[in-house]
Amino acid sequence: MIARIKGVISEKLDSSVVIELNGIGYEIFVPANTLLSVNEGDEGLFYIAENIKEDEYSLFGFPTRNARQIYYKLTSVNGVGPKAAMSILSAHSADDVQNAILSDDVNLFSSVSGIGKKTAQRIILDLKGKLVEVEKVEADESDQAYQALISLGYSAKDAQAVLKDIDSNLSTQERIKLALKGAKK
Repeated sequence: MIARIKGVISEKLDSSVVIELNGIGYEIFVPANTLLSVNEGDEGLFYIAENIKEDEYSLFGFPTRNARQIYYKLTSVNGVGPKAAMSILSAHSADDVQNAILSDDVNLFSSVSGIGKKTAQRIILDLKGKLVEVEKVEADESDQAYQALISLGYSAKDAQAVLKDIDSNLSTQERIKLALKGAKK
């Protein structure tokens, strides 16, 4: 699986760019707002989502990991394919899409060509519980107990919630034990 591609943008096409890397040109479909911000000759870094079908292999590129994650979430919704997800991310930033899901903003999605009101409602219904509001989760990511809980499958929000009432002066091992005793996964 290709996670990201970094190289020189050798061509800028209607809805994609060609990244030159070690003599190979990779065509990467990018959101329209990303396409406007790059030029031929620039060095580009794109986080890649692959779309593999029986008769097609496409690379979709995003400027941030978060944008790629939103793309994956969107394409997990029944009725939203790669092209519809790209249309949404071309019309709106990943942060705007995430905020629209969390605030039930059907109009943001239905304003995109090809996305009707029912599909917009389905996107919100399917994804609302799967997204975490970034501003509400402010954990110290260098905290070893926090990282241990994350590696055990806890969401960032849950890991932060169970650790907030545990004395941070205790050893990491003791904090993890107490967190596991009182935590709900």
